[in-house]
Amino acid sequence: MSDLIAVVDDEKCNPDKCEHECVNFDPLNRSPTGADGFYIDDETGKARISEAVVMEGHRISANKCPFDAIQLVNLEKETGEKLHQYGENAFRLYGLPAPKEGQVVGVLGRNGTGKSTALNILAGDLKPNLGEYDEGVEWDEIVTAHRGTELQTYFERLAEGGIVASSKVQRVDEIQEAFGGRVAELLNRLDERGNVERLVETLDMEAMVDKQVGSLSGGELQRVAVAGCLARDADVYLIDEPSSFLDVKQRLNVARAIREETAAAEGDRRAVVVEHDLATLDVVADLVHVAHGEPGAYGMISNAMSSRVGVNQYLRGYLKSHNLRIRDEEITFERGTAGTSAGDTVVEYPALEKSFDSFELRVEGGDLREGDVVGVLGENAIGKSTFVKMLAGELEPDGGELDTTASFAYKPQHLEAQNAKVEFVLMQDIDMSSQRYQTLVEQPLDLEELYEQNTADLSGGELQRVGVAACLGQEADAYLLDEPSAYLDVETRVSLAKSLRRFARNAEVPVVVIDHDLVFLDYISDRAMVFDGEPGVRGHASAPDDVSDGFDRFLSTVDMTFRKDPETGRPRANKPGSQKDREQRESGEYYE
Repeated sequence: MSDLIAVVDDEKCNPDKCEHECVNFDPLNRSPTGADGFYIDDETGKARISEAVVMEGHRISANKCPFDAIQLVNLEKETGEKLHQYGENAFRLYGLPAPKEGQVVGVLGRNGTGKSTALNILAGDLKPNLGEYDEGVEWDEIVTAHRGTELQTYFERLAEGGIVASSKVQRVDEIQEAFGGRVAELLNRLDERGNVERLVETLDMEAMVDKQVGSLSGGELQRVAVAGCLARDADVYLIDEPSSFLDVKQRLNVARAIREETAAAEGDRRAVVVEHDLATLDVVADLVHVAHGEPGAYGMISNAMSSRVGVNQYLRGYLKSHNLRIRDEEITFERGTAGTSAGDTVVEYPALEKSFDSFELRVEGGDLREGDVVGVLGENAIGKSTFVKMLAGELEPDGGELDTTASFAYKPQHLEAQNAKVEFVLMQDIDMSSQRYQTLVEQPLDLEELYEQNTADLSGGELQRVGVAACLGQEADAYLLDEPSAYLDVETRVSLAKSLRRFARNAEVPVVVIDHDLVFLDYISDRAMVFDGEPGVRGHASAPDDVSDGFDRFLSTVDMTFRKDPETGRPRANKPGSQKDREQRESGEYYE
């Protein structure tokens, strides 16, 4: 039997600017019995309803809310007991990932389904209330609720202060707000295991240890955050999205560091890693829990599965052990046309050169074709963004002359939020009333729900969608997108990939995409463009070429092998040193 719940988004709920439609159209409030339905709470000033009385008829009053602040959601099947609820008509979480000694447990799922909440509970920063948000819950009740499970012992130790947790923050810029010295000083302050020197080597941080923390890039901050977390003498390492801002090689190094430090001989150590990048998850995780539910309303954590089984069941949208469908459609991976783009050439660019004080870039001449998606691969600081900025006209090449008659739309890597509504920001450069925009941009990117929000209040993923829309909504000969998958969960990345491919085909325009998510690039690319060289010193870019050849060449430079999963078709990263990894290296096929 389904369980209907009401969830009120307090940030959107604004009773001072509405006619209290949720109250006035509530069928209970209008019934002769005088039963209580929706009401405005005196303490919070927000809409509330007793969960015991929520029924299908309340969809009427919820739909009348002018701010879309109320969701009515069916819990089709609860997998376990309610672990925590933030308040009446607020988000609730069912289940928790179970840390295992000497192993890395991964958590995969959509944004807004409780992954970060789960990490806060495991860290002891948030005491679970078992759904009793208006009453105090004792630790013995929490332990009893998990009797017979691995979490029983964990909660017993947590209650007694016997669990030391080390957490890596999701927002790594907070490090700069908290510390103003050199990287080496920060890491030495955090070093409780005597492993900082090993971490610096594994994470390739030698060139940055003498830098000031305030001068670090996002990728450098991410590695400092991981190193600082793993340097603590802890029982459990809780690591939230460690791949953000990192290139493929750096992601592999981070995965290796997490595995090595968790499995280190001294102590009883374990790790829980929340991650959206499937390739990183392949390498780092021994086991995977799937987080599912309705974002912002409720989340459920599945049982533990092997990393391959967990990822594949998530992609299929069906959790076999729970007999539960979590998505209507499967996510399948079909590569693009792999170098056979038949469209006419739209833009030809010559060999280009660009030099800075300590970096030089050489780009071989190439072309961009109608309906063609070119995936750009390369490490950080190798010249990828410099190349697209030259095409976009934001940088003048030192060698080579670009065709100035071709127009480019450009989404930069870093997006700045304005203090204005999304709709106002977009309408400055876009005809939002055009059929082209509504069909190829607005609907696929699900933008309508964002129009009334201030861009400064958007999450990283929401701002990313707006940035992509601002690019694709323009009239241009070619479109350049720098890291469009950043901050997006797996489902949103796949949806974006479909949207970009459809946009390129239907608008018959070339799209150039720089990204570090190899699964995303494999899904979207017709051709591949590979950058190599020495990061921060010199870069070289090939012309767009066959996808398979490009991926194989790139993976050989970052010392990583991939194979296709036979069930889902997704590219899977081989764990370094595994039998499959050794076989592919011996055959010279890094991308099988």
